Amino acid sequence: MPSSVPDEPARAPAANVLRLTFAVVALVSLVIGYIGLAQYVSRNPEFHGRPLDLLYYDLQLFVLGTPPLDEGSGRIPLLLDIARFTAPAVTVYAFIEAGRLLFAAELRRLRIRQARDHVIVCGDGMVADILTRRLRATGDRVVQVPSGSVVTGRDPFGLAGEAGDPEVLHAAGISRARALYACTDDSATNTAIALAAARRGRHRPLAVYAQVSDPELCLALQARHLGLAEPSGTRLDFFNIDDLAARKLLNEAPLVPTHGGPPRVVVLGATTFGRAVLVELARRWRVRDPQPRSPVPIALVDADATGAATELSHRYPFLSRVCRIVPFDGGLAELLADPVFPLPPDRVFICDDDEERALKTALTAEQLWHGGPGSVVVRLDRLASLRAAFDSRPGDHQVLDDLSGTLRLYGVANAACDPELIGDDLVERLARVIHESYVLSRRRHGEDPARNPALVGWEDLPETLRQANRSQAEDIGRKLRELGCALSPRVGSGAEYALAESEIEQLAVLEHQRWLKERSAAGWRYAEQRDDARRLHPALRTWEDLHEEMRERNHDAMRELPAILAEAGFRIVRVRAA
Repeated sequence: MPSSVPDEPARAPAANVLRLTFAVVALVSLVIGYIGLAQYVSRNPEFHGRPLDLLYYDLQLFVLGTPPLDEGSGRIPLLLDIARFTAPAVTVYAFIEAGRLLFAAELRRLRIRQARDHVIVCGDGMVADILTRRLRATGDRVVQVPSGSVVTGRDPFGLAGEAGDPEVLHAAGISRARALYACTDDSATNTAIALAAARRGRHRPLAVYAQVSDPELCLALQARHLGLAEPSGTRLDFFNIDDLAARKLLNEAPLVPTHGGPPRVVVLGATTFGRAVLVELARRWRVRDPQPRSPVPIALVDADATGAATELSHRYPFLSRVCRIVPFDGGLAELLADPVFPLPPDRVFICDDDEERALKTALTAEQLWHGGPGSVVVRLDRLASLRAAFDSRPGDHQVLDDLSGTLRLYGVANAACDPELIGDDLVERLARVIHESYVLSRRRHGEDPARNPALVGWEDLPETLRQANRSQAEDIGRKLRELGCALSPRVGSGAEYALAESEIEQLAVLEHQRWLKERSAAGWRYAEQRDDARRLHPALRTWEDLHEEMRERNHDAMRELPAILAEAGFRIVRVRAA
């Protein structure tokens, strides 16, 4: 059962003070009641005065009666007189508080059942907590479902249950939710939650995101969802926090040329984050310099740097065109002792999963400190709070030297838990690459942007055309299935299937048919001259009646498909005869 509800206010401090007050009153009542009863019983010998008997009589004061007072006689001592009123008052307060909590729990459940367009976050670890705070800060209504069968948070009366249990998802309002984030500490659990949510949320638009710690498994799950013959109706994606953090890092601090050429980069640790950083910086540099005159020199330092470099170059073919990866099998000592890679570097990324060792390397390797402000990035997670000690921004209380701004402690969970960044899913990224490929192709053919409003950057593209690119990305799986092919992550030594010209023709026909159906449904009509404002387009004809130049555009787009998929780490494989 959800542990918190949309827009639940923080508990008022006055309530805590009141509880503490009544706890003190209960303790005082017990003490003075015991003393008063001892005095009273000494005057009424028919009652036993042993300590256990007195304690028993004392406890009965809290239930509105005790035998000595009911059956005894004589003057009641002052302390006992006070206790016989304060003790029942504590009992009454306890009943009221219990009723209030029960009513509040039912009220919270009612609010959840009535919630609309809210967000569900499954998990109670670091990622889930940060994401919940970020969502609430942007005004989203959030229901948080705890991991496993342990209910935590402000709802102690929630029903225990697995987050992937359909009944728990139903109680969280999955049928009316806008989005769900599965971010427990277990990837298998997250996958199960995401799949259960995707099945439950089919009757209305729902975005489902599942955290997967293994990047290869993440790619494989993305491939299987993208490879569907028909869109599922649910926006489903799998994300890896190291990959997201690397993207955000290079977006905030992109590589810039130094000394008239590409910067020298050192990546210490071929960890998940280290590999993601290497791929992302290469991807960004390729966009910055589409025809690189000289590759970016990157020193990759790891116990198996050579194997990691070979694997990454196989998975992302553009790496060998954009970068010159120099592997150093070992540690920092091997890099410093080898003159092959010139030092000092311009950018350093310390990506060791051992956070203490990573921090120690950053603070002791003075040979890496010459790249300028923010040039030495240290990946942290558990120790990310240390960042405040090195922070040199105005108004902050700095207690440790950050080497004149050179050192940057980078918390991956804090960086990755950005709803907008997570929402930039695989379909969105592929749609962007499809558009960039289209723009480059049309410009190579000398097409004028003044005549084609689609020849602009993704940020300047109208939303209708962005959606058209998303629809094309979503349809990749269906078209490949028609050929007897499928998507596969570029993992291992498997061979990529090379599309024949006849298959490119078939894909081009399928893509044009999809595009024609989509545009016709949106009210577009055929005309010799394109007019986006009036929804007129010269390509709104059957494939047989299409001009040869228009057909060739579709051929070019399908020829670029393997490269577009390789950009995201996928390849086309044959699974059956066409």
